[in-house]
Amino acid sequence: MQTIERMQPLTDRVQRCRAYVQEGRFIKKERWGKGLSVLDEKTVRLPLVIRKSLATKKVLSEMPIQIEDYELIVGVRILGTTESFVPFPEFATEEENKAAADNMTSSRSRFGHISPHYPMILEKGMKGLIEEVEVKLDNARQTGADPKKIDWYEAIIIGLDGMQELVRRYHYLASDMAGTEKDKTRKKELEDIAQICKNLLERSPQTFREAIQSMWFTHIALYSTGDRLPLGRFDQTLCPYLKRDLEKGEITLDEAQELVDLLWLKSNENIQTYGIQELDSYAFHATRNAYSGKQNEVNVNLTGGRLTCLGGNSSSEKAGLDGASSQQTLMSLVIGGVTPEGEDATNPVTYLCLDAVRRLKVPMPYTYVRFHNRTPAELYQKVAECIQEGCSGPTMYNDEVIIPSLVNLGIPIDDARDYAPVGCFETHVQGKSEFRHVGVSAAEALERTLYPEKWEKSKSEGWYLGSMDPWRGWMPPDPEKYTSFEDIMKSVHEAIDRNIKGIIESYEILRDGRLYNIAPLPSLSALIKNCLEKEKDITQGGTEYAFYMIEICGLATAADSLAVIKKMCFEEKSVALSEIIDAMKNNWEGKEYLRQMVRNKMPAYGNDVDYVDDIAVEITRMFLESLNKYRSHSKNGTIFTAGIATFEGYSAMGRIIGATPDGRLAGEALSDNASPSLGRASSGQTAALNSYLKLPNKELSGGCCLNLAMNKVGGGLSELPALLRSFVEGGGNVLNIAVNDAEKLRAAQKEPEKYRDLIVRVGGYEAYFIDLPPQHQELQIIKCSQYS
Repeated sequence: MQTIERMQPLTDRVQRCRAYVQEGRFIKKERWGKGLSVLDEKTVRLPLVIRKSLATKKVLSEMPIQIEDYELIVGVRILGTTESFVPFPEFATEEENKAAADNMTSSRSRFGHISPHYPMILEKGMKGLIEEVEVKLDNARQTGADPKKIDWYEAIIIGLDGMQELVRRYHYLASDMAGTEKDKTRKKELEDIAQICKNLLERSPQTFREAIQSMWFTHIALYSTGDRLPLGRFDQTLCPYLKRDLEKGEITLDEAQELVDLLWLKSNENIQTYGIQELDSYAFHATRNAYSGKQNEVNVNLTGGRLTCLGGNSSSEKAGLDGASSQQTLMSLVIGGVTPEGEDATNPVTYLCLDAVRRLKVPMPYTYVRFHNRTPAELYQKVAECIQEGCSGPTMYNDEVIIPSLVNLGIPIDDARDYAPVGCFETHVQGKSEFRHVGVSAAEALERTLYPEKWEKSKSEGWYLGSMDPWRGWMPPDPEKYTSFEDIMKSVHEAIDRNIKGIIESYEILRDGRLYNIAPLPSLSALIKNCLEKEKDITQGGTEYAFYMIEICGLATAADSLAVIKKMCFEEKSVALSEIIDAMKNNWEGKEYLRQMVRNKMPAYGNDVDYVDDIAVEITRMFLESLNKYRSHSKNGTIFTAGIATFEGYSAMGRIIGATPDGRLAGEALSDNASPSLGRASSGQTAALNSYLKLPNKELSGGCCLNLAMNKVGGGLSELPALLRSFVEGGGNVLNIAVNDAEKLRAAQKEPEKYRDLIVRVGGYEAYFIDLPPQHQELQIIKCSQYS
């Protein structure tokens, strides 16, 4: 097993690759694929599902490919045009697009937030998968099956053949380059690349290098055609191949490390610094539909994101892409944890990954480490050293909490043990699931309670579909006539309750297979367990599990605000509730003395103060009570998981919410995930962890992440392994610790060229600090400063 002591320096090849990636961030990438289409007089008569796969194959057959002189793992992900984040050809007719718009869907629907079943893909190989589908297609034809089923099988074969064509193109490219290469060493390397590609065309991967190359080809083929997907349990998938190679003496750990390093760096090839990014119009949030003239949110158009509509009258619908999300590619992976049989899963690949994290210090892939009560001490130490050296991760999962929480939802224990992140820290069963998520803002619920007329007015701004509005017809009591704190909490609970009820009812309406009619996913469906067995596309419910995470957002913002009201308005009676409400409505104008009193004298979540922490727990309990009530009525077998999360949306969602009773000004960011409000954690990391551990983490199966910052100047890093153990033993859920110096971050704003490699955590992923938009840079500085 690899140890900390044997970590080797970067090879010359890896250093050249790293330099290429770093310089590429500041060179505007050429985008490819504008104006692509598969529609002509012949294809327009084909079933839409076949046209979709023809579009997939067109991209993979025509997109630019390249091999750099340092590469051993090959394959380039393609950037699309500014009209679409992938260069996907038009495949739906104008009439079909119009019908889809009326049905609140779109041919631009893309998937994300699930992991293909990489162990199955590697075991069968792409050729084996195609042969399996061909058998099913022949049987369907011979038995006179439904023509739509036959169309689906044909579409799968077309799409998978497109993936094979991509591999074939790299085989020819490597062969041609080898034929003209004069350097004997590089000539042999190119010949090896060509042979590996040829092997993958003919059979399943047999070696560690072939397995990595196969995973990467699968990933870039899906990514380049619209499906931004994570890599699942990376070390579990690859360990059998490395073990076999080591036993045969066909590879050394140093050689394996170089391959992992190269894959880590390839994951970052498309990163662009913020100043030269062309933000993707369709990347994460739906836009005004060109056919209906309506903004048919709420990621109904994004099959792998949200499938919900609340009438356009919620924070999650009104919040939009604000720049930080353009760095998010959903490329996460997880290592460690337990096997499906319950044994410790730590293996040599686990340590190869952590060495890559520590030595390369690149944002992607977003690395998560699963811990449990038998995790080796060496793994704790390895993770601690990664963090201590300034990596913005890896992020920790606690198997002792998450696995039982999934079992309690009816997931069999062996599948629960096989959980993985879907992009950020949301959990799902790898290779067997579809996944969606949506936020319920506690800060919005409080504002609806204290300032309801604002939300009534917002119905006339932008698009509004009253029949889907869960708050339609609801008006809380006159805010200035509340006579008890309990009455306010009751109204907050009712606002949260209506939000959750609306989400689940909307989902029940919209998850009816309608997406298959305009945005089927035949290629991806073949790479997920059970879809072929069920003979159903992902969009038709073909996966074993359908997860829908409903997350509470802005928890600390709401808890701190309610603590102010409880203490000052009802217990001390030092300030009238009407004065607090007036300050909210006027953004604290003329009330700065009161605002400073609130900010400096009132208790805040994250400081281990029961008074306010108990309110955070009560809000979470209200949220869970409503979720448990409505998910029990679900009719389509969806597994509704609960979480506390904002991801990177705490900035965008904050812009929707006006001033709050905790002294926060209108438009400022909400609290991040299950973390303290920005600038309010004044008692250190241990106090913040203690506040967090009071939350009902064992019931938050979707993920509940505490983001902590440690100031490198301030010390405390020697205690990091103990802090990590306290998180696991105390029943934490998800933890991220980023080490940085607030002064260094400020200096990076002034002289970015000197701080190109500085990495920070943005909600649920990592990014280079200087590549972020200014508003997110400021938030990072506040986070870092509050713990110093």
